[in-house]
Amino acid sequence: MVEIDNIYLKYGDDTILKGINCTIREGECILFTGESGSGKSSIINSINGLATKYDGAELLGDVKVFDKIVNNMDIVQISMLISSVFQNPKTHFFNVNTTLELLFYLENIGLSREEMDERMSDMLVHFPIKHLLNRSIFKLSGGEKQILCVAASYISGCKIIVLDEPSSNLDETYIDVLSNMLSMLKKLGITLILAEHRVYYLMGIVDRVFVIKNGELIKQYEKEEFLSLSGGMLEELGIRALTKTNLNVRCKGENSEKKELTIKNLSFEIGQFRSLELKDISFDLGKIYGIIGKNGCGKSSFARCFLGLEKKCKDEIYLFGKRLSKKERLKLSAFVMQDVNHQLFSNTVEKEVILGTSGITQSEVDNVLNCLGLLELKEKHPMSLSGGQKQRVAIASVLCKKSKLIFFDEPTSGMDYKNMVKISRIVREMKRKDNIVFIISHDQEFLNMTVDEVVNMEEYSIY
Repeated sequence: MVEIDNIYLKYGDDTILKGINCTIREGECILFTGESGSGKSSIINSINGLATKYDGAELLGDVKVFDKIVNNMDIVQISMLISSVFQNPKTHFFNVNTTLELLFYLENIGLSREEMDERMSDMLVHFPIKHLLNRSIFKLSGGEKQILCVAASYISGCKIIVLDEPSSNLDETYIDVLSNMLSMLKKLGITLILAEHRVYYLMGIVDRVFVIKNGELIKQYEKEEFLSLSGGMLEELGIRALTKTNLNVRCKGENSEKKELTIKNLSFEIGQFRSLELKDISFDLGKIYGIIGKNGCGKSSFARCFLGLEKKCKDEIYLFGKRLSKKERLKLSAFVMQDVNHQLFSNTVEKEVILGTSGITQSEVDNVLNCLGLLELKEKHPMSLSGGQKQRVAIASVLCKKSKLIFFDEPTSGMDYKNMVKISRIVREMKRKDNIVFIISHDQEFLNMTVDEVVNMEEYSIY
């Protein structure tokens, strides 16, 4: 089905993959895992051809699909055999309407209306997502967008689907939905190849696990062997928990008497039928708060409103009794976005982390980079890094800025265990008596080791 024969993948002078060999059988579910930046996504992009056809990489060795060499095919021929689901579903879409998005590939390969209707009906039999049809993609939650991507991959008719960190931005509910969809795809005989850090939801369907480190395949496990690994061995390999982690952090209680930071009122319409309404809520300086809730409940909207980025938000927010304007809040704040590609502007990692800072020494910069495992990459262009490495660059920028109000939106998206622990430690160390840290996250493993209290935004989302 898929043969990877001694491949080396190079971007310029950098060798990303080194001598990868494996064979994937028809109908298998294969997991590539390991530390952030180890080369997992590069394997996925070598299989679907994007590494050489789109990103300009040089591939030595062969990747064969159905006995055809991927590098000898054009991207159209490859797309007839392999469908892809990306970490960020926004990069998947070509249409505004959900139904048109599902049919887009079928139109492009020249199927008749009758054939398209037949495939749509078949898809709805296996995946009950009729409620997502004929909707604006802009109105979907992150979880709904990812479900649409998986459904579009199935309806394409491809017998191989590759998925790159498909659960990274999903809440617990949609991770369960994704797991059920993948289970159904496997039952239908589809070959599934995943690169993933969050692995617990795959343990019911995975057949084999390949561990990648520094561009090399260092371990291969059958499912039962992998499930028997000790916690210490998993940590050593940089692999997350094999079972679901429950949240063990207390919910924010009554407002404190200090009332150092108070939201007197915050009102914002998220969509036509939903709004955020927060009244008389106070937060203490020197604490880390987790912002939780299901996909689409308004967590990121709350952050943008609080930071003063949403002009239509009506708000009264006070710090030590003084009302802060939107502009004043923005000056006091730092924000790591969910999609960090929107906030990387410089041509080296080092220049990126000091952008907009003043009075910081070179030794302080190097210390931050070293703590986040970025020191050796400081001369690299941020956009040439892996998703997890980009995330750490954005976090390093916040650490160097030393702001009073700090927001992280899914800071462990695409993050392996070791770097998750590093970021948790660094976030706890950046907690000071004169600042507040807010972390928007679905990552319960990370929240348990990092935050003091959690605020469930579903309680303030009005339908």
